[in-house]
Amino acid sequence: MNKKTLVLTSLLTGGILFSCSESKLLDQVNPNQSSASTFWKNQNDALTGLNAAYSGVQDRRWSLWTLFLTDMPSDEGYSQSPWTDLSNLGKFIITDYNLPMNFESFQAAYQGLYRVHQVLENVPNIKMDAALQKRILAEAKVIRAYYYYSMANIWGNVPLVLNSQGLGDRPKQATQAQVFEQVIKDATEAAADLPEAYTGVDVGRFHKYSAIALIGKAYMQQRKWTEAAAALKQIVDVTPARFDLMPNWQDNFTTAAENNKESIMEIQYHEENRLGFPNYDVAGGSESWERAQFFGLRNTPGFSGGGWCDGQPTKWLELEFLKEKDKAGNQDPRMDYTLFWAGSKLKPYGKTYDEFTQTANGKDFVPGRDRFWIKYTNYYKANDSYFSGINNRVIRLADIYLLYAEALNELGQTPAAIPFANKVRARVNMTPLALTLSQTAFRDQLRHDRVVELAGESQRYWDMKRYGIVGPEIAGSETKPANEANTDTEFKTFVKGKSEFYPLPLYETDANPNLKQNPGW
Repeated sequence: MNKKTLVLTSLLTGGILFSCSESKLLDQVNPNQSSASTFWKNQNDALTGLNAAYSGVQDRRWSLWTLFLTDMPSDEGYSQSPWTDLSNLGKFIITDYNLPMNFESFQAAYQGLYRVHQVLENVPNIKMDAALQKRILAEAKVIRAYYYYSMANIWGNVPLVLNSQGLGDRPKQATQAQVFEQVIKDATEAAADLPEAYTGVDVGRFHKYSAIALIGKAYMQQRKWTEAAAALKQIVDVTPARFDLMPNWQDNFTTAAENNKESIMEIQYHEENRLGFPNYDVAGGSESWERAQFFGLRNTPGFSGGGWCDGQPTKWLELEFLKEKDKAGNQDPRMDYTLFWAGSKLKPYGKTYDEFTQTANGKDFVPGRDRFWIKYTNYYKANDSYFSGINNRVIRLADIYLLYAEALNELGQTPAAIPFANKVRARVNMTPLALTLSQTAFRDQLRHDRVVELAGESQRYWDMKRYGIVGPEIAGSETKPANEANTDTEFKTFVKGKSEFYPLPLYETDANPNLKQNPGW
């Protein structure tokens, strides 16, 4: 699975209809073109088909647009993009349900699921090594679980498709709870047949603990603390032998330390050394991650060499980082490697904050007010581009430690929970929390700790849903978003009972009478 050697192949199924029936030449089958009936013959086909399923999660329509669907609505991010539909996402204003971020990511998910189902339906019929066959099927189930976990959080009630669909199929809609149930089922079955780790070219594939982490996360989002703690404990129990925190926190977000001991689930990307608009037909062009281009600093007057700044950190996030100093009295060391702000000591692309003169799309830079993302950008190189090779650490150990601490705390086991938060804090020299903290005090502290540890990693909005900040209110929890009472005002257009989920694309609801639009849309 090493991204330098992995060949990702799309399986083409379908043909072209001609009206020239008198010409038998037009009816000839191309013997060189693979189809579902001719492809699935041997072990190599099984691996190639699985690799095609992995390539679905690399697809820019999924890997890029879902960032805007998850990071912009949270109180961590917002957009000043001149593309109104994009900048309105963080304001929960959507007038076109088919806008690319919403429709293309939805479409990409089901196309990715189609590839998964091709594997699940065809690989069992191939005569091949039995152990490898079981592993391939298990990996496919984890990919499906990952899609549905994400979709349940983004759209809520979605079609729960579990087999290859034809043009005439109109799948029925499932509730969010039913989708989470399928995530847990798939991941549980997969975990039983997956190895604990990979070696060589297979490093980067989803393994046993990738599946277990998804189980824990699915239970967490449903506030099923006992089940979540039991799942997460399976990962905690294999630390530090199998997993451990990286000594340098920032190494989790560059190309230098990919698939490291902190990573539990990681999407592989291929770096291409070129600038300018993307060409997905070149080798590796479709396996690069465009986050750096769309979220990175625009550090030069021209297009080449800089990002678009279409997503930026909020003032609220900056203030969260400034709440605590480390044991030496310095600012939280994660701050400069997360965002570029007025007090930054980091010099991305060789520029200080004061030397920086432009933001995206030619807008004037406002010193002291504007902030920009550093995490997951190529700040340590000369430029950013559409072809970033930085892997996406979808789930890492620090996230698991903090979720496990949360589950234990909600179960009333606060003294047992606090040491796991302290492990994350110790890595960056933050003062350890007293074991005598009350359940309420630790809950509040833990929510802060997750923000500064995981900012910009598409976790905060889903955390806000679990906390009851957005979505159904939860007794004893916060009842309004932080930004509403702070320095950013996008949540003033948040509508309870509507804005928790995105609308289903209109193309889908128009074509499928079994789909009911999400409430309020």
